[in-house]
Order: sequence, then structure tokens, then C-alpha cells
Amino acid sequence: MLIASPAISQYDTYSPYTRFALGDFTKGGFGQNLAMGGTGLAIKKSNHLNYLNPAAYSARDSMSVLFDFGFNGYMNYYKSTAVNNSWRNGNFHHIALSVPIGKNFAMGTGLVPFSSVGYNIKQEFNDLGTGDPLDFYHHGEGGIMKYFLGVSTELFDHVSVGVNMNYLLGDINRERYLSFPSQPDFASTSAIEEIHISNTYFGFGFQYHEVISDKFFFTLGGTYDLQTTFNSTLDNTITNKFPSSSTNSGAYLNDSTFISSNIIISGSDTLTGSITIPAKIGFGIALGIPDKLTVTADYYIQDWSSTNSLNNFLENDGFNLADTRSMHFGAEYTPDHEALRGYHKLMSYRIGGYYSDHYIQVQDYQMKEYGITFGVGLPMNKSQSSFNIAFTLITRGTAEENFVKENYGILTFSVTLHDLWFYKRKFD
Repeated sequence: MLIASPAISQYDTYSPYTRFALGDFTKGGFGQNLAMGGTGLAIKKSNHLNYLNPAAYSARDSMSVLFDFGFNGYMNYYKSTAVNNSWRNGNFHHIALSVPIGKNFAMGTGLVPFSSVGYNIKQEFNDLGTGDPLDFYHHGEGGIMKYFLGVSTELFDHVSVGVNMNYLLGDINRERYLSFPSQPDFASTSAIEEIHISNTYFGFGFQYHEVISDKFFFTLGGTYDLQTTFNSTLDNTITNKFPSSSTNSGAYLNDSTFISSNIIISGSDTLTGSITIPAKIGFGIALGIPDKLTVTADYYIQDWSSTNSLNNFLENDGFNLADTRSMHFGAEYTPDHEALRGYHKLMSYRIGGYYSDHYIQVQDYQMKEYGITFGVGLPMNKSQSSFNIAFTLITRGTAEENFVKENYGILTFSVTLHDLWFYKRKFD
């Protein structure tokens, strides 16, 4: 996990909507979840590491161990009334481990991305007094990682509960830059904000799992992430940069003081503030035929409008926080998990979709996001280890009224390794 931490800390995106608040929240889950529309609240499988609901860890038996890691790649296309653009990127996505703790408990731990910031915007204006052109740049990058450590147990034959301790850690860097392209002797001004975030919050989950005559099953699941408010620091620096080719290569601060450098830091300060992430509630249901067919759906709600701490602490040019609702649907089909011939019969075929509201509202417009997903699970040597591929196609925003419409795809590769530990050999 320590080796993977620097790689995931570079997890990024490229979207103008990440200019606001904490950026884009990462879609949760690993390869299996992502291929099924991001569902997971009611999924409980012994060969599936599902951190979306900590109650699912109890699917481990007393000897099974799961290790999961993955990568993903982005392909983005942007469209507005004035310009089109595209962007590509790839990065490490996650690393996680789940092990049993005795006969009645199991745990899961891992490192996953939580949110990401990445944008580069240029605005062109004309000075109202002189008519000279002004170029205003907005640039941002960074993100937040989440370390999770959870444990679960089965209270009764069909009911399991779990809890996750989540630790958020990350930096968000934003820069606003003003230049005068027609005035080469004018100084350019930049304001740089570096936000440092770290905090712990807890999430709880439950699942009720029932199998009827080994021919039909259904599972009900629910999660509740506690509201958390944590302190963060903001390093704010304002810099004036004079052209190095100017006659004096410097500037007078007053009648007698001359600065020979062409860069002057005119303001620097460190502020402390609080950021509140509201409580999040999720409900899920899954049903189907054991080891063959799973159909599942999840629903989340989060009341962002009840907090204004992001508005007070982060760049808030014309945005407000809005309540969010999201619905996720998915299905998985395995023709015959015990087939002796025909590898295609052992494969798991997955499909899904989702709809969600964005938590940022800009100029009375709350962005909507739609996505369809599909993928496959490729077993390794008829074991519970597998190689998983998921592809997500997403549309959000609009190209009307000077907004930006985004169409992008995410290709995720993940490997789930299964092994048997903690047993004593009677014969060597």
C-alpha cells in the first residue's frame, strides 16, 4: 500500500467542473462493481472484494484471502458553443486486501481514490477602459485519496454488519493567472492556493442474505456514512512577475527601494478552515440464481445543501452546493461456473447503468450525469481468482448557455487473487 500511495496520489482528471469545491468524486468499487453500473450495496460473494458495503467482508470463509489491484484509462471529449477538446490519461486505480479474522469476523483494507481535480481554462476579456485584451487563466490539479480499514461479522445466519474507518488525505492546488498580451512591459499576476486535507470518518453497513432451495437468492443491503467536519489548511500566495526583458528587470516598491528580481511575492498567508462532507445513505437489493445470475440496484442520497463550508473555504465563483440522488443498476451472468469444457461458459458477463446528480450547481444549473457500463470477468484456471475488465461510457453537462458537455469513457483493468491461508496440514 505504501508503494502504491505515490501512484494513486497522482490520480487525476481533466474537467472544467472540477474547478469547484473538492472536484469530481471518484466512482466507487472495483472491476466487478464498475461493470455493473457501480452497484455493490447488496452484493455478497466469497470471490468478490466489495468495500462499498463493509458488511460484505463477512463473505470470506475462515481460510480465504483476497487481494485486488487495478488500473484504468480515460478518454474524454469536451464540447461547448465555442470550442471542442479531447484528453487521454491512465493511472493506477486501487489496491486492497481482505482476510478472515477467526471464524466469525473478516476484515478489508485498501487504498482507493476519493476525488480528483484537473482543469486548464482560458478566458479572454477586453479592458473596459482601454480596450486592451486580458487573458485570465484557471489551472488546477490534485486530489484526495482514501485509506479504508473495515471489519464485519454475521450476527445471525442471514444478517451481517460491518464498519469502515476511512482516512482521507490529499492536496488540491489551484492557480488563477492574469496577463496582458498586448502590453509586454506589464506585470502578470497569479494567485496560488494550496489546500491540504486530512481526516477520518466512519461508515456502517448491513446485509440480509437469503437463499431458497439453492435455486433463488435475494439480498438487502444498506449503508450509512457519518457526516464529518475536519480542519484543513490553505496556503495562499499572490505573485507579480515582470518581464525579464524589461529595461530595469525589476520594480520600485517605493521611491527608494528597488527590487532587482523580476518576481515579487506581494502577499502570502496560511489560513485554517473547516470542510464538511454530509452524511450519505444508500439502499440496495440483489436477487437471482446462485452462481449464475445476479440482478441488482442501488440508490444513494446525500444532503449537500445543508452545509456551506465548501463555499466559505474553497473557490466559489458562482457555484452552490445541491442535494444529490443517484440510481445504479447492474446484472451479471455466468453460463456454468463448473463447466469442464468451454472457457466462455466460465466467464462472467456484466452490464449496467446509472444516473446521478452532481453536487455542484452553477448559475442555477445542476449538472446531470448518465452512464452505461459493461465488462467481463475472466477466471484463472477454474479458481476463484479472476481478471476483470470494465468499460464505462458517460455523458454529463450541456453545450448550451456557455456550459461544457462532456463525453468520456473509462476502461478499468483489475486482478482479484484468491488463496487459502490459516489451515494446518495433517500430512506433509
